[in-house]
Amino acid sequence: MSGVTWHAPQATLTYQTQGTREVPRRREMASFIVKQDSMPATASTGQLSSARRLVVKIGSGLIANTETGEIRESWLNTLIEDVGRLFSRGQQVIIVTSGAVAVGSRRASLLDGAKHVAAAIGQVQIMRAYEKSLARCGLGVGQVLLSCEDIHNQNRRLNTKQTLQQLLQVEAVPVVNENDTTATADIRVGDNDRLAAWVAQMVGADILILLSNVDGLFTEDPSGNPLARLLTEVRFITPEIEAMASHSPNRHSSGGMITKLVAAKIAMEAGCKMLIAKGTISHPLSAIERGGPSTCFVPFTNDRDKSEAGDS
Repeated sequence: MSGVTWHAPQATLTYQTQGTREVPRRREMASFIVKQDSMPATASTGQLSSARRLVVKIGSGLIANTETGEIRESWLNTLIEDVGRLFSRGQQVIIVTSGAVAVGSRRASLLDGAKHVAAAIGQVQIMRAYEKSLARCGLGVGQVLLSCEDIHNQNRRLNTKQTLQQLLQVEAVPVVNENDTTATADIRVGDNDRLAAWVAQMVGADILILLSNVDGLFTEDPSGNPLARLLTEVRFITPEIEAMASHSPNRHSSGGMITKLVAAKIAMEAGCKMLIAKGTISHPLSAIERGGPSTCFVPFTNDRDKSEAGDS
């Protein structure tokens, strides 16, 4: 069956051929375009290899065993091998990582309101793991802990952007996380999906990659419905698209597919493409380049505010 295209909001019903029978297809007046998983995501393959600057977000469940709090060092090494390969091609990568609370929670579990303490303990261990893995590829590392003010206050935002660019100039990979050790409800970003999108917007990234425990955005939760279809391309996010999302069941995760769609809106408005792809496998970025399954969110235009996206 060929890829499905939807246009909203005024629906008419057309048909396409699957084998010898006709299959109904929704076709609506243009507001968004969706393609389903009938063919490999070759477009995302080319976008990854041609991107000058990438932001890669790593969830808690990827970098850490959420039950034991142990860092998945073998998996991390394969990811960093991918990052090293991109740097060797002249590309730049910024990592936005979760996992500090998951890693530190075991030691801090006896305390009331232990999230801040867990974050302080876990962040040190997370950064040690990144430093060790990046050193194997001849790369340095720079820790960048951000709050909402660093994103939304103009002076702090410019300072953050300059720091990220200068780290890249000296081949020190920026590893970004929210500053959960001091964050309170009124100044928290809340989830690293949105944080990654804001970082991508700030540095004028060409593509944002959200590594997840699923292949991308499905028409329904695939764990509950094996007939759910993967959407390989989304060009506009509507209430129908948002209805396909669900919250994360991971107790250490503040995200889920809902926050990924919020991140997609931020990225798309900045002219930045965004991919959701499975990160649980070894060498997840290489898998994307080989045409592995993913959902690509395509902005209407790649034009950016030049003052925001300025070159490093």
